[in-house]
Amino acid sequence: MIEELFAIQNRLVGSLPRDFERSLYNAINWNQRLIVLTGARGTGKTTMVLQHYLKRYHDVKQCLYMSADNPLVLKAGIYQTASEYFKYYGDCLIVDEVHKQKDWSVEVKGLYDAYPDKQFIVLGSSALNIKSEKGDLSRRGLSYSLPPLSFREYLHLKYQTAQSVLSFSQIVADHENLASQLIHVHKNILADFNEFLMAGSFPFFLNNTVDEYFNMLSNIMDKVIYEDISTIKTLKSFSSLKLKKLLAFIALSSIPLFNIESLKTEIEVSKDTLYEYFDLLDRADLVAIVRTEAGNMRAFKNSKILFKSPNLYYAIALESWRRAADKGNIRESFFASQVGTRCRIFSSLSTDFVVHEGKKIFEAEVGGRNKKKTQIKGLKNACIFRDGIEIGVANAVPLYLAGFLY
Repeated sequence: MIEELFAIQNRLVGSLPRDFERSLYNAINWNQRLIVLTGARGTGKTTMVLQHYLKRYHDVKQCLYMSADNPLVLKAGIYQTASEYFKYYGDCLIVDEVHKQKDWSVEVKGLYDAYPDKQFIVLGSSALNIKSEKGDLSRRGLSYSLPPLSFREYLHLKYQTAQSVLSFSQIVADHENLASQLIHVHKNILADFNEFLMAGSFPFFLNNTVDEYFNMLSNIMDKVIYEDISTIKTLKSFSSLKLKKLLAFIALSSIPLFNIESLKTEIEVSKDTLYEYFDLLDRADLVAIVRTEAGNMRAFKNSKILFKSPNLYYAIALESWRRAADKGNIRESFFASQVGTRCRIFSSLSTDFVVHEGKKIFEAEVGGRNKKKTQIKGLKNACIFRDGIEIGVANAVPLYLAGFLY
């Protein structure tokens, strides 16, 4: 069995891309004894840990990668497979799709305690299952979440032109100079940005047509609904059709501020069930709930419900968004997902968003090239992120620059 796992690992690394790394790679403490890596399906978690394997080990007898849904591993179990490997080899074990095995966290905890000189890297496409498991690993290791691609990473992957990661403060203070430098390298940056908004959040955009990309996104959403969410037992009444109806409602809504009372009637579920649906979609990395600064899990008033990737609007309702003159939700989804990865972001009554970067607080409006400055007039540290402009002026910032935070 171990020899077969060696062969699988060697085949995987043979076709591994080596000229691009996700920005999270350098933020991970790879010396930690236990690393738990989550994130939406398709973000590139497997590629990232195998790149780490090549950099540090490059030898299956020092580090073994295995997927928990491999039939051999399913039959023997994670603990038994790892024990067999550690009898003869190994300093590190990488377990992918760990949530595919029942009580995986108990087995990983057992391995962690039984082999104090070994390292374990655990990956799960389903953040839902990772977070709901009963084994307590929080005191034993570090957890990281891999977000969809930033616009910076998209350009790097597409053109092999690396740009520096920026802070939100840098973007607001020096956007004119930063934009001038960028458009010197990326002369069609607005066209690239539109392509990214439609079909560029996941690394598999590179080898697929737009239609194939949307099919893959649809498959990811189906897996989340039918495989991930359906296995969570917190729901009092689960209906995959109602959940898909909710996703369609989000995709087609003209504004992201939802009235829970009217929405529960539309979806035909109770208020408590609707809250659970939103919570699960949030934990599954499909939806972002951007609350007010005073908000909490059950306080949806004035909260924004946005997809974690703007691509999901197109994947669910492609023709509607192709025809839409106002892409407000798509722009806000982009801004919230990119900025929210590095900063704390809140919905606001005075502007679209409040952004906290350390002790600095910014008010931000998001809109098209003709978006007026009325909302930010007189506000301190306020700016407007405009789509459709290459270079901004004063407190009007090109929207695409929000994609350079990671």
